[in-house]
Amino acid sequence: MSKIRVGTRKSRLAQIQTDQVIRQLQALQPGQEFVKVFIETSGDKDQKTDLALLGGQGVFVKKIQQALLHGEIDLAVHSAKDLMSTEETGLSLTFSERSSVADVLLFRDRTMTLATLAPGSRIGTSSRRRSFQLQQMRPDVSIVPLRGNIDTRLEKLATGQYDGIVMAEAGLLRYPLPLKEKGLGMERLALPAFLPAVGQGAIAIESRTGEYKELLAGISDPTVTTCVTCERSFLRVFGAGCNVPLAGLAELVDGQLRFRGMLGTPENCYQIDVWGQDPERLGEKAAQAILAQQKENGPC
Repeated sequence: MSKIRVGTRKSRLAQIQTDQVIRQLQALQPGQEFVKVFIETSGDKDQKTDLALLGGQGVFVKKIQQALLHGEIDLAVHSAKDLMSTEETGLSLTFSERSSVADVLLFRDRTMTLATLAPGSRIGTSSRRRSFQLQQMRPDVSIVPLRGNIDTRLEKLATGQYDGIVMAEAGLLRYPLPLKEKGLGMERLALPAFLPAVGQGAIAIESRTGEYKELLAGISDPTVTTCVTCERSFLRVFGAGCNVPLAGLAELVDGQLRFRGMLGTPENCYQIDVWGQDPERLGEKAAQAILAQQKENGPC
């Protein structure tokens, strides 16, 4: 039986997520050998340039998708929030697991909170979405660009280059950091005041269309698939990624699908909270409603 080559970024978190997927697949096919193939994306090569200037959406997945299309790998594992708003022709997505969707603020001092930060405090993030929502909550703090892997970001915080940095809680749960040992504090940015990126916390497995369908069906999570499909439908209308402040979260509540979304502009903050059944239609409906708000230039 030939090896199944699984493409991933080389970062520690990407490897942890890929190892998790491989364990799930291995449980379904114990005799099958899976091997990781490391691929350096444009987002990995350049860890200084603003993501929007670097290309925005897809900078962490395009090279891996190309390798998949060219037959250099058989499967690919991504963080769902890194995906393009539209699926690549010839490729299909499976969503296997979702951790926390929340963002967290890490502080250089355990006594700090967002509310008690001194005016002018430096908060590190390169996300337009996070920057916008933080400025809505604390317009008096300074948002400073921050790139690099988890360990690099943590070191920059611990050495006082920033007063706080924003990260996805899912990453911290999958790759626990020594916060207490470094004297760092943490605060979860509560929903719905601070909405996540589309797909945040979810793991996506990409395959060539029609291949490994039965195998991937065995690890597909229907609830995660429904929610992420709704969020991606919302994103698709805008055709945007990390170059605009856009957030979206879908949740199943008592059998009903709830979607909350946000678009930030220099003039306004537009928000939506809608319910429905069909994930594709609900996401599109929410996006169109926000665009209508924007057209009217109404209040947040």
